[in-house]
Amino acid sequence: MPRPPAAPVDNIVDADVCARAGSTIARRFSAAELPRLREAGGHDGSAIEAHFQFSLFEGRPAVTGELHGDAVLTCQRCMQPVAIELDDTFQVLLVAEERSDEPGGYEPVVANASRLDLGWLAEEQVLLALPLVPMHEPGDCDAVEASDEDASTVESEDEAPLSAGETKQQPFRNLRDLLRKQ
Repeated sequence: MPRPPAAPVDNIVDADVCARAGSTIARRFSAAELPRLREAGGHDGSAIEAHFQFSLFEGRPAVTGELHGDAVLTCQRCMQPVAIELDDTFQVLLVAEERSDEPGGYEPVVANASRLDLGWLAEEQVLLALPLVPMHEPGDCDAVEASDEDASTVESEDEAPLSAGETKQQPFRNLRDLLRKQ
């Protein structure tokens, strides 16, 4: 994971101190505070609430967290904004250098534990929780309704009468019906 950029002072914590104290911190982040979410297609209206529970695991600071909120992205069917509800949990172990063999089910995160940026950590977890292809639910998307209308137009054109002796090949004629059955 990339190292965090400079952040507002109120989002910087000493994870070692928080872990020894067993601290819990809650923060709310808007789209303006999450620049990489905006780069990934996030719109204004995105808001994430993050809860961080600090603890020690084998002498190193660990963070168990929860993310709740909405990320407003662009639907890949209709190209209109769609609010993606986020409800995710994570467990990370702060390490000085990259490793892949951390025990205890923790995901290793390379970060300076004495200056942990909570905004960066929350944004990192939000990006991991986003769907690969954001879309409205099938009944809520304008593009689905438009494609159904287009399909009915094509279907009526397919049923045009043929001239004598002409055969028309229609290899995908029943495809829509098969897809709807699934």
